[in-house]
Amino acid sequence: MKRILYLSFAICQLSYSSAEAQNDTVVIHNPKKVTIVTGDSLQKIIVTGKEGDDKFTYQNAIRLVDSNYVSTTRIGRDRWELIPSVKVGKKKGDVKGRGSNNAISAHLGLGFTAPTKADARTDFSTFKSWEIFATPIQWDHHFDRRERNTISLGLGIDWKNYRMTGDTRFTKAPDGNVVIEKYPLQVSPDFSRIKVFSLTTIIEYTHSFNDDFWIGIGPVVNFNVYASVLTEYSMYGEDIRKLEKNIRQRPVTIDWMFRLGLFGVPFYMKYSYDNVLKAGGVKFRSLSFGLYM
Repeated sequence: MKRILYLSFAICQLSYSSAEAQNDTVVIHNPKKVTIVTGDSLQKIIVTGKEGDDKFTYQNAIRLVDSNYVSTTRIGRDRWELIPSVKVGKKKGDVKGRGSNNAISAHLGLGFTAPTKADARTDFSTFKSWEIFATPIQWDHHFDRRERNTISLGLGIDWKNYRMTGDTRFTKAPDGNVVIEKYPLQVSPDFSRIKVFSLTTIIEYTHSFNDDFWIGIGPVVNFNVYASVLTEYSMYGEDIRKLEKNIRQRPVTIDWMFRLGLFGVPFYMKYSYDNVLKAGGVKFRSLSFGLYM
């Protein structure tokens, strides 16, 4: 009986042929590919391509729950979503046909760091300094059916790396602060870097103008639980690796993150008004940029 119900719904959904959405009816002109996935309690329809837009996508899923069905729909929003979101709860529409929707998603960021307001003696190498961060748990609340306005709350982790490759290095002074000094003349430097590991909380508002253009902004609170200095160099033909921990990083800092989606490519930039290290250490603020998928 369930399979008959699913098949009937699939036939109703695919029996139209334009790209307009009126109420709960979606009509698609000349789809390139139609995939129907059927299970004991799930019917999912995926339409790829339409007349004039080969990148168009439409997804509709119906799940039977206690003899009732819950339907979720996504139109043209699956590009660059490497880790798909999972819908939770039901859409509740008002008399105007609008509704709310909740989802759980996960994200990954890859980028570079370019510190600002830095001590004049620093010589940071932007494209040799990196940031990797992940938000494995994020709750997204959509305020409208087309997901134009979304508020998100997420928990994650972050690694930032600030590297110098010139003739100066970071080192830990007896008082625990990080200072800058020149290498001895007999040394052939490789790099010297500061690394900070953080637990993060993200709050973000996102507005989508259309499928090809959206923006997001909000604070990222960093709980900086670990930091270290690593310096590698050669002296008299011997490779030396010096690791120093407990370098007096600030325990809590705030990054302001701006995200931009342009033709399916998700860019991000984060900037902090806080110095990375406590007073007494080398002064610089964190700026990073890259892709956040």
